Amino acid sequence: MNKLVLALLAICLLGSCKSKHKKGAGDEFTFEDFRQLFTNTVLPYKLTPDSLKVVQADSLAITPELMSQFLTDTLTKSIFPADSPVQFFPLSYFEGGDMKYFVVKAIGKTATTAYLCMVDKKGHYLNSLLVAKVSSTGKSLQYFSVDNKQVIKITEEKELSPGHSSTKEEFYGVDAKGATTLIMTNSSGEAAAGQIFNPIETSPAKHKLSGDYESGELSIVSIRDGNDPKSFQFFISFSKETTGCKGELSGTGHFTSANKGEYKDKDTDCGISFQFSSGRLSIKEIGGCGAYRGVKCFFEGNFKKK
Repeated sequence: MNKLVLALLAICLLGSCKSKHKKGAGDEFTFEDFRQLFTNTVLPYKLTPDSLKVVQADSLAITPELMSQFLTDTLTKSIFPADSPVQFFPLSYFEGGDMKYFVVKAIGKTATTAYLCMVDKKGHYLNSLLVAKVSSTGKSLQYFSVDNKQVIKITEEKELSPGHSSTKEEFYGVDAKGATTLIMTNSSGEAAAGQIFNPIETSPAKHKLSGDYESGELSIVSIRDGNDPKSFQFFISFSKETTGCKGELSGTGHFTSANKGEYKDKDTDCGISFQFSSGRLSIKEIGGCGAYRGVKCFFEGNFKKK
């Protein structure tokens, strides 16, 4: 008799465990239940285009009811038409400080996307950001990473024409309320052979040192006005014909004197010094900028104002 009771008890326990994964929306499905649907990971985190393309079983999809209960029911509103069917899949969960992050994959007819959802330490949804996308045409893709300091880097690549593509990197910070702020943008692209794509070309250039400084056809340092007299925007792009080594970097520098400026990257050791004199500009690395150039070249040289 005791064996029979134990067997029945085991069957009941097994049944209750299995039913846990079949819970729908409601009080019985807890935040912890929802979190366990995602792969637990730690920072730094990166989602590659290949990872986003991995096909998942329909049985792993998150129901719209659960999305609405723990995150939001308007996640894909700006990407997919209201009447277009969208499937949601859990990808990853990680924490940074008091913030909890969910990476949710969304599949529609026109694209496969991923969103980074921010939740506070009590499990309340705060905000979301579109961080990855692969179009059905395959001519554009977007992917992202988050470093140890919770800086979000979104990279977008586009094929503009055969053999002609552009790349844009955007860096975002996240505050305690889940709001995201664009920190910096790096853009590059080959608009045509022998032509450089300058992302700050149309920005104001009223400062006496603002302008485009060139060295050959494929190397440029573009200086534009900053938000105040002590700062400046810059874009550097170069290509060494002898080695084929290339580099591009953009950001905000600060004047250290009337004819000198300096830039220091917040997330790496990269730094650039700027020396202005009589329509000329000299730049030199003052830190390791290997993330923005080839390994056999540096951000250095002399440039003449255009």
